[in-house]
Amino acid sequence: MNGSGFPMRARTLVTAVLLLCLAVTALAQDDDIARADRTRMRETRETMRSLMQDLRAWAETHENAYPEKLQALVEAGLRKEVPKDAWGNAFQYKQDSDAGYRLVSLGSDGKAGGEGAAADITFTRNGELVELKPEQKAELERRRDEQRHEARLTLARARMVVCAEQALNFRRENQKWPGTLADAMRKGDTPEDKRVNACFNDPWGNPFELRVLPADNVAIICRGEEGAEDGTGRNADFVVSERDVRRKTRQTDRWGDWRPNTDWQAQSLAEEIEAWRKLAGRLPNELADLTRPVPMPDGKQQNALRNVLPTDNWGREYIYLRMGDDDFAVIGLGKDALAGGIREDADVIFPEPGSYPQERRGRGGAVIVRPKERTDQKEHEAKAEVAAEQMRDLAEKLSAFKQDKGSYPEKLADVADRMPSGEIPKDPWDSDFSYERTEAGFKLTCTGSDRAAGGQGHAADIVWTEQGRAEPKPEPEPEPEPAPED
Repeated sequence: MNGSGFPMRARTLVTAVLLLCLAVTALAQDDDIARADRTRMRETRETMRSLMQDLRAWAETHENAYPEKLQALVEAGLRKEVPKDAWGNAFQYKQDSDAGYRLVSLGSDGKAGGEGAAADITFTRNGELVELKPEQKAELERRRDEQRHEARLTLARARMVVCAEQALNFRRENQKWPGTLADAMRKGDTPEDKRVNACFNDPWGNPFELRVLPADNVAIICRGEEGAEDGTGRNADFVVSERDVRRKTRQTDRWGDWRPNTDWQAQSLAEEIEAWRKLAGRLPNELADLTRPVPMPDGKQQNALRNVLPTDNWGREYIYLRMGDDDFAVIGLGKDALAGGIREDADVIFPEPGSYPQERRGRGGAVIVRPKERTDQKEHEAKAEVAAEQMRDLAEKLSAFKQDKGSYPEKLADVADRMPSGEIPKDPWDSDFSYERTEAGFKLTCTGSDRAAGGQGHAADIVWTEQGRAEPKPEPEPEPEPAPED
């Protein structure tokens, strides 16, 4: 039995090496493209991202449907004219039932297909669509399989903590430990009871085991993927003990919830999955279903709940696990992309095992119902994604400026002539981006929906530096409340 929980971190080095190999291969291929064509490819992608933003704005006022032709953007006043790619060729555009639309540049030769600078560049409502070679697809699937396994480990441990809690409750009520873990399951039939009892099986469908330890302690055991004792690798045993429940209790006393879970994007995805289930009568098969029309039980379709899927702070997809008709979880694995970890490596799970997506637990077990989502919530989320894309474009222009001039510019306006529009754009909330040149490079800031420093969710600052998008700083922990005086 492995008592350390998740002995998986050694794979970080292997993953990093594989990613580095892929990056080196991509750079080697890029070296075969002339500098002028690389510049045109970059400009074409910038124009296509700009068109993507306008198409998104058009769809928001047309029930999430996209126009038949790009000329509709001109007619709606979003564009003065339909742009061409950097080689002077017209973009190919058509509606797509799954991807919303397909926007294509045919590359330097103006013909479909091709390689290098002549290769097609394709965008959909979800961003650039990259066609992978068979070996790249196989590597991507392998990495996704690893991530799903790490996500199942994360979910298993969180469920085991719930099981340990129920075992401790049984002992308090009966002055003895349960004979088997199943004896600690709730006897009621409320939705909450069902959510808690769903935690008694691991994400592979096997029941957890209970073991009473010396000194009146208890451990919950997971037997790994195959559910057999003393396996190795993915089948290795791991445990959660009473100590983990005590840690949870301490966090409850301080935070009013069992742990501070502040990934609003994962939370929003979980809530939208629940909304999708209520509309369709079943859970979606994959997260991408949220960006497609919702199939209703009567055969009709409801507009898609999302235009694009978010990524975490490190640019990775969230992981969606579906364990049953009503049992699901959205998981983010933190910076290290591995199960377990603290601070920036900490995992997030929505809904929390044993709870609903709509509510969280407060002091004394009281239910605190979240306020209903504001009608402009999704609009602000989309704008935050647009802001990040704008900042990516600006950062590329700043880097190109340094490459040409030897240093970053004194002010952001110095790269205006490098933008497709010839001017520095405002952010989606009509505020100016903040720019300063630092000793190491530069700092580019968007203040978010509240137009003020700090904030959370879509109000949080977005910061870009010469090294890429900066990780958000955690909110300061509140001071513990003083004990009441006698």
